Amino acid sequence: MRLPRFEYIEPRTLKEAANALAADSKGSVLLAGGTDLLVSMKQRVIQPKRVINLKTIPRLAYISNGKEGLRIGALTTLHDLSLSRTIREQYPALTEAAKEVGAYAHQVMGTIGGNLCQGNRCRFYNQSAFWRGVRRLCFKAGGEICHVVRKPKECHSTYCGDLAPVLMALDSRIKILGPHGERALPLKRLFTRDGKRPLSLKKGEVLKEILIPEPSGKTLYLKWRLRGSLEFPVVSLALHIEKGTNGAIEGARIIFSGVGPGPVEALEAEKMMVNGLLDEEMIEKVSDQAVREISPMRTSIHSPAFKRKIAGILLRQALEQMMKS
Repeated sequence: MRLPRFEYIEPRTLKEAANALAADSKGSVLLAGGTDLLVSMKQRVIQPKRVINLKTIPRLAYISNGKEGLRIGALTTLHDLSLSRTIREQYPALTEAAKEVGAYAHQVMGTIGGNLCQGNRCRFYNQSAFWRGVRRLCFKAGGEICHVVRKPKECHSTYCGDLAPVLMALDSRIKILGPHGERALPLKRLFTRDGKRPLSLKKGEVLKEILIPEPSGKTLYLKWRLRGSLEFPVVSLALHIEKGTNGAIEGARIIFSGVGPGPVEALEAEKMMVNGLLDEEMIEKVSDQAVREISPMRTSIHSPAFKRKIAGILLRQALEQMMKS
């Protein structure tokens, strides 16, 4: 399939890119690695008037330690993340998550910023124009109805990113640059949980940097998918636990991907773990609570019951690994 016609822009600074995006935010898109964007353009899922290539901007790919912790530039590739000795030693779960994305070619081209800002997915949306032409446009594509639940003005597209759950479990923050300056916010606030508009970025804003605080505790990432590679997660899980000197849990984060329109955190299950000891009884209680709490939505392929079952299995596996370590 060929790409549609578009105007191509090569900004030299991030500010220039933000201004170009703000000038026509509905008709412009940002190009980073292109592993998601170019496929969508070929399928005519999106047909932008302008493509703004961020790869022409220098010094947006880096991994360095700073006063606020580890700093990662938005154009850092997933391959570079997986090769980084600093990340491998201090944040091994992030290394594992980067290796789980697609195949080698996707990791070489894809960037951390692009992975965080990828669009939600749905079997009725992420298809060729010919495939989609047999039915009315879905709500996400500009129509009136969601074909998953057959209801108007709803969108059941799913967020399927690998890196966001781990970075949220690590309590990461992001820096965003727009036409009116720079702002920082917790990564979890990037996601709106609205399938049609999944990101909270304002007009002209561009993701600049990811900030990860000093490592503490232990983090695991587990992913269940249909094939060993080239697959988005059906369900994935990032689990982070911090223990005190007496072995009691001082803090926990449980983040799922693939179960909703954005990453889903099991807040009540996390609270159950605080001040407790990780044993078989706690594993059972926390897993049951998390499964009830996340309430997976119906998606175009898998039922809520199936995703709930997989989520419970992944969490039990992760908690058992934590208990043995």
